[in-house]
Amino acid sequence: MQVILCEDIDKVGLAGEIKAVAEGFARNFLFPKKLAYPATAGNLKKWESEKHVREVKLLKSLESAKALAAELGNISLEIPARAGREGHLFGSITSPAIAQALLKKGFSVDRKTIELAAPIKNLGTFEVPVRLHSQVEARLKVEITRSAESAVPAS
Repeated sequence: MQVILCEDIDKVGLAGEIKAVAEGFARNFLFPKKLAYPATAGNLKKWESEKHVREVKLLKSLESAKALAAELGNISLEIPARAGREGHLFGSITSPAIAQALLKKGFSVDRKTIELAAPIKNLGTFEVPVRLHSQVEARLKVEITRSAESAVPAS
């Protein structure tokens, strides 16, 4: 079944594209959530008339994502955390914690765009990918340091 995508959908396509998907996927998932609509003659005509507006909007979002990626590439986040003697954290650092630290630095980044393979559980410096746009990925340097209250006294 041919559909016109309203939003970017992972492993399917980008907003505004015409894609062939399984009929059940379209009827049970895409249409009820208003993520796509059928590629009928009337909808295709409407899609063509809105094409220029979509292209301008996509270009603006791409440019702003590239600018944000350049800024994020130049900063280093330091997140203090409680840790044991061997450097293992009591708990873990996840994407919401990184998003909160970015917010404190003045960057508003959705936690869902921070692509941690697994939660950080050790002290150290990590490079974290941030997917700002379907075509733009920033590499964020995150340093996990021992917080003052978990400082290990010298034995």
